[in-house]
Amino acid sequence: MAVGRGYRLAGAALLTVSPAARAQEAAPRATRTETPQDIVITGGRLRGSVIGDAAPVAVLDAQALKALGATRIDDILKLLKPLTTSNSGADPVFLLNGRRISGYGELRTLPPEAIERTEILPEQESARFGYPPTVRVTNFITKKHFRSITVEEGAGTTTDGGASTAALELGSTRLDDARRTSVTINYDRQDPLSGARRATVPDASNLFDLTGNVVGLGGGAIDPALDALAGRTVAAAAVPGDPAARGTLAGYVAGSPRVTDLAPYQSIASRDQLRVDGTRSVPIGKTVTASLNLTMEAQRGLGLAGLPTVVLRVPAGNPASPFAGDVLLYRYLPEAGLLRQRTQALSLHAGSTVQGSLKRWIWTVTGSYDRARTTATVDRGIATDAIQTAIDAGADPFQPFAAQAVADRLVSRSRTVVQTLVGKATMVGPLLALPAGDAQMTLTGDFARSTSGGVSTDAAAALLDLRRVTKSGSVALDLPIASASRGVLDAIGSLSANASLGVSAVSDYGSLASRNLGLIWTPVAPVQLTVSTSVSQTAPDIALLTNPVVVVPNAPFFDFVTGTSGLVSVTAGGNPALGPERRQVDTAGVAWKPIKGKELRFNLDYIVTRIDGQIGYLQAVTVALQSAFPDRFVRDAAGQLTSVDVRPVNLTRSRERKIQGKVSLWTMIGPEPKPPATPAAKDAPPPPPKPRPSLYSFVTVTARIDDRLLPQPGQPTLDLLDGESITGNGGRARYEAQGSLGGSYGPVQGGIFGMWQASTRIRSMIAASDLRFSARTFLALYSTIDAEKLTKERWAKSLSFQLQVNNILNDRIAVRDRNVATPYRFQPAFLDPYGRIVKLSVRKLF
Repeated sequence: MAVGRGYRLAGAALLTVSPAARAQEAAPRATRTETPQDIVITGGRLRGSVIGDAAPVAVLDAQALKALGATRIDDILKLLKPLTTSNSGADPVFLLNGRRISGYGELRTLPPEAIERTEILPEQESARFGYPPTVRVTNFITKKHFRSITVEEGAGTTTDGGASTAALELGSTRLDDARRTSVTINYDRQDPLSGARRATVPDASNLFDLTGNVVGLGGGAIDPALDALAGRTVAAAAVPGDPAARGTLAGYVAGSPRVTDLAPYQSIASRDQLRVDGTRSVPIGKTVTASLNLTMEAQRGLGLAGLPTVVLRVPAGNPASPFAGDVLLYRYLPEAGLLRQRTQALSLHAGSTVQGSLKRWIWTVTGSYDRARTTATVDRGIATDAIQTAIDAGADPFQPFAAQAVADRLVSRSRTVVQTLVGKATMVGPLLALPAGDAQMTLTGDFARSTSGGVSTDAAAALLDLRRVTKSGSVALDLPIASASRGVLDAIGSLSANASLGVSAVSDYGSLASRNLGLIWTPVAPVQLTVSTSVSQTAPDIALLTNPVVVVPNAPFFDFVTGTSGLVSVTAGGNPALGPERRQVDTAGVAWKPIKGKELRFNLDYIVTRIDGQIGYLQAVTVALQSAFPDRFVRDAAGQLTSVDVRPVNLTRSRERKIQGKVSLWTMIGPEPKPPATPAAKDAPPPPPKPRPSLYSFVTVTARIDDRLLPQPGQPTLDLLDGESITGNGGRARYEAQGSLGGSYGPVQGGIFGMWQASTRIRSMIAASDLRFSARTFLALYSTIDAEKLTKERWAKSLSFQLQVNNILNDRIAVRDRNVATPYRFQPAFLDPYGRIVKLSVRKLF
């Protein structure tokens, strides 16, 4: 579950150096064409570094980042995901030059060439910067001086066809020590993906058809005379395509319903997105800096949801009916037009940071305002009262209906506006001097006000309004106990403890507390042991409470109770009855850096996570979940599933135990280059050495020991590793791995990002519901070619080409039941509609 956008503050050694002193450090001017060099620390702490007592998960310099082959911070973070994701599965928080920032938008638009070093710190370090102890900290350190204008254009498509993309980005960045200016305009377009572009088999159990299928009332025979003519019971039959045969029983003797492929009438929505982002940071005096970030993002989409459906009762006396009794007619209505889904969203963000120092204390004040407006229009079908009345009066039910008869469309409309105002103050500094070092304290205070209002035509109450005020405060301590470098209890190495306590007062939820305790022990230099326990209580995001209720028709769903697939109506939106979530994470780990001066690190952690009141989505119609939440699944008189409510709910309790191992490696390959034979001219910087090839690898492997969920009190506990599921897309994989492998050689930089998960199973007594899900291997290529290293032409300077390939193997999960059949809902094209995606782009820096 994603954790908020918090970001943490500086390390102990940094506290002793004022911003003014750091500004006086001598450093060569960096330009966009500078060749990155290995970082050599000759003493003291690198500008902006926040590495403290706990060993970092990874440290990458400029050349290591370039070797990733990514040209955006977003893509770099995707490749570093195996290292930045916390033990609890939370996304990282960010620092810029060792300081908190108002939000991710302040660094998102920086070109990777402007980054000098990246530090990834473990969860134990997060409290130092005023963040929850369940997230990792990623610190980006920029070059002191950098200027560039960036133009990037790209296009992509799926190799199976459809969903083409186009992108254009224009950006300008200027760094001058504490002064920072960046402006970026980005446009992305993705075409819709038509269902006709993917190979799918229609649902044979779906009775709706373009011409129609007739069914006997209550699932019985259509007409005894038809049974006699066919020599068997006929409960469902296709309406003959020949109009002349529709009035005779002989036209229905075949006795089997016709199946219509709905794929040509469906699509995954298109997407148009425009984002404008600007950031300005300036010094105020000698010890204070301030920044302002403004962002606008607009998005719209259009998708097709199939054809309207009708179930009409055809009376025995209707002139067009040959049957002795009433029957039901299941029809699609192409004459009514396609069902469409339209969405529009507009997000505005303003964030500001003011930070400075007071003696040895560093203080930061951040504030932000966000406004998000979302509108949705979903066609659900047409009103059938007028049509049914006409049929009762003798109208032909098998002929296309007149335009005026199908003009009354059923449309769900929703509009929601969420506004959030946040302010946060943080102070970090030495509390007192201890023999093993300074005890550091972090104080934080927060205020947040959120409002959410919306209108929905499907909601019981048309107006959905909620206001929330959150006031919180926390204190964190880092206490050095033993220090090998200071000779304090050096027989046991180095030992420190950290603790934090926080309380939040949330409207309608009262006081919610959080706490964290941890120990960091380094018995010998290359080995570090850590233990920690953290408990946090959080209120649900306001959007989860107030998102407008929307009903989407014709959604494919698998019913584990009956072992059948079908098209159902899905209700989505917010749930105002959600309660808070309590999460406890206990961790014990060991970190090993075997070679001094080399970026090779190993981490092994044992993690136990317990969540009370976990917020989840019920997307599996299993016997256990239907028993626990019977009101979420609606069936007709024949027991067939007709609608599913997937709005979020609180699950009573979950508990997971797992072992997680991480490896990070970055190294240069080959001998170090010799110094230039001709000395440089006086006062001129020496020419950069010829870059050497490099190799990097980041791998995370997870082995789950136990994963159990209690959905409701009094219900059986579900073993998610042994056949149970709440998502319906397989159980929880016992083994998972993700990582990146690559490097640089000459003009080429790049690598492979991969994810693998073991096979899973959802068990059932019904053969058609006993499903096995295959293992999956996802590989993605990120690569960059520097044109200026291939030719000395002027046009090639700072020009690069990028190739990205997602899902290189075009691998999709294969699903089979006990009869070795694939249910309609689990066809590969439904599980992963896009498959392999190829993107090409060209980028120029000026």
